[in-house]
Amino acid sequence: MFQTRTRVNTRTELNVYAQFSATTDSTTGSSPKRSKRYKALVSLVIAVLLAGAGSIAPSQSTYAAGEKKPFPQQVSYPGIIKPNHVTQNAMNQSVTQYYDYWKGKYLKNDLSSLSGGYYVKGEITGNPGGFAALGSSEGQGYGMVITVLMAGHDPNAQTIYNGLFKTARAYKSSNNPNLMGWVVADNKNAQGHYSSATDGDLDIAYSLILAHEQWGSDGSINYLQEAKQMITNGIKASNVTSNNRLNLGDWDAKNALNTRPSDWMLSHLRAFYDVTQDPVWIQLIDNLYSVYNDFSNAYSPTTGLISDFVVNNPPKPAPEWYLDEFKETNIYYYNASRVPLRIVMDYAMYGDPRSKAISDKLTGWIKGKTNNTPSKIKNGYKLNGTEVGDYATAVFVSPFISAATADSGNQAWVNAGWDWMKNKKEDYFSDSYNLLNMLYISGNWWKPGSADQPALPNLALNAAAVASSIEGISFEADRAIDGNLQSRWASSEGSDPQWIYVDLGTVKALGSVRLHWEEAYAVKFKIQVSNDGSNWTDAYTETNGSGGVQEIPLNNVSARYVKMFGTERGTPYGYSLYEFEVYPPN
Repeated sequence: MFQTRTRVNTRTELNVYAQFSATTDSTTGSSPKRSKRYKALVSLVIAVLLAGAGSIAPSQSTYAAGEKKPFPQQVSYPGIIKPNHVTQNAMNQSVTQYYDYWKGKYLKNDLSSLSGGYYVKGEITGNPGGFAALGSSEGQGYGMVITVLMAGHDPNAQTIYNGLFKTARAYKSSNNPNLMGWVVADNKNAQGHYSSATDGDLDIAYSLILAHEQWGSDGSINYLQEAKQMITNGIKASNVTSNNRLNLGDWDAKNALNTRPSDWMLSHLRAFYDVTQDPVWIQLIDNLYSVYNDFSNAYSPTTGLISDFVVNNPPKPAPEWYLDEFKETNIYYYNASRVPLRIVMDYAMYGDPRSKAISDKLTGWIKGKTNNTPSKIKNGYKLNGTEVGDYATAVFVSPFISAATADSGNQAWVNAGWDWMKNKKEDYFSDSYNLLNMLYISGNWWKPGSADQPALPNLALNAAAVASSIEGISFEADRAIDGNLQSRWASSEGSDPQWIYVDLGTVKALGSVRLHWEEAYAVKFKIQVSNDGSNWTDAYTETNGSGGVQEIPLNNVSARYVKMFGTERGTPYGYSLYEFEVYPPN
C-alpha cells in the first residue's frame, strides 16, 4: 500500500500522508474533508513507520528564530572530500547526536559566583594556584565555537553562547582585560586572578565573528565590536610578537620566540584580517608557515610532525619538561595533536597551497605508519615517527582524518576515520576536539565572510519559480525561494533531466548562485540564464557535485531567468533544493 524510503524524514511523512489520502479516496470514496478519526489513523500510520525506522532523525533540524546560518550548513569546500559511504543527512545526524552528548556532559551553568555564566567543564594541566579549577579558557573557546555552529539544532544556542561569553569576560586576564584568564573556578576571587593562554583567546575571538554572522550584533551583545576589541587590543597587543610569532599568553614577552603550534589557527587569523583589514594578520600567517616548514625540514622531513612547543630561531623543539607542564613537550604529543585540523582548514576555507602541502605530508606518513588503519594511530610520536603512545584517542585520530580531506586519494581513509570517530566518547579534551573535527569534516563549520560587508540581497527570494516536475504536495517550486530552510522543492523521482528556474521580474546583473541541496542532490547540472524564459545559455557547468551548500560564481552575466538544469542525480531519488538563491555582484 505504501511506498516509502528507508530514510525517514519530513519528505517521507508527507509522502505517506499524501499516498494514504489518495488510497483512502479511491477505495472508500471519502470526502476531502477529513474526520478526526481519519487524521488519528494517519498519525498512527506515520508513528508506526517512524518507530520501524529506529532512531532516524529528520533530515532538517527545527530552527530557533534569528539564525542566519542555522545548522546544518553542510558546506562543500573546494578541493575537500567528505566521507562518501554515508549520506550528508547521516553525517548531520551523527554531529547532532554527538553534540547532544557533549552538551549534556560538559556544558555547565552552575556557578554560584556568576549567575547566568556558562562554562565547559574539563580538566586542566598546570597549577590552579589554590583554587578548584572547573575549566579553562581553552574549553571556553571550544564551547563558544561549537555552540555558535550548532545554532539551529539547539534552540537555546544564543542563550548558552551569551552565557559562555559572560564567563569569559568575568574571568578576565589579570594582565589584559580584553583577554580571558586561563582558569575557571567558582570563586569571585578567581575572576581577574589569572593571566591568559593564547589558544583560548584565539577561539573566543573567532567565535565572536561567527556569532556576529549567525545572530547579528544589534542585540544585547555587539559581537562584532567585541571581536574587534579582543583581536586588536587583546591578541594583537599581547600575543603577536615582534618576530611575527604567537607567544604563549599575555604573561609572555612580546619578543618571545617560544610558541605553541596548536595555537597556529591560520583560518582564524584570516578571519581576523577580514574584520580588521590589519596586514599584521597576513604577515603572521606567512611567518608561521615559514616556521613550520623550517622546523619540518630540519627535524621531521619524512613525517611533517611538529613538537608541542617550538623555541628559538631557526626553530627547534622545546626541551623536555618545558614550562614544567609534562615531559613530552619536545615531541608530537597532546598539544601538537590538534595541529592538523588547524592547518587543513586554511586550505579548505581559503585555498592556501601551503596548507595542502603540509596536510598531504602528514597524511601520507600516518597512512603508511598505520597501514591505512585509523584505529592504529597512537597517542604520541617522536618527530621521526617512532611511537611513544600505546592507544588511539580522538584528539590524535580525528585531526589526521581532517588533514586527509585535502586529497581525493584519501577517500577510504576518511571513510574509515569517520566511522571510528563518530561514536568515540572519552573525556573533555578528546571529546571537545573530536566534535570540532566532526563539524569540519561534515561541512558544518562554515567560513565567515567579511563581517563589515553588508549582506547582498537574495534576488530570488519570493520571486516566481517554475519546475519541470514535483514529487507531490508541499514540494512545489516556490518552496525553494521562500527563504525557509525547512521547506523545499523536490522533483519527481528516478528520471533525468529535471530543472527549476526563477523569474527575477526584470533583467538584473548577477554575481552568484547559492544552492542549498537536500539529500537528493545533483552530481551533474548546469546553471542556465535567459532573458525571455525560452532561449537559455549555459553560465556554469558542474560535473562532480557533492551536495551540501554550493556557491557558484557568475561572472559578467545579466539575465531575468536563472535555471538549475540537473542531468545526473547523486541519489536514486530526484532533485531537491531547500533554497535556490541568486545574488548580485559584490
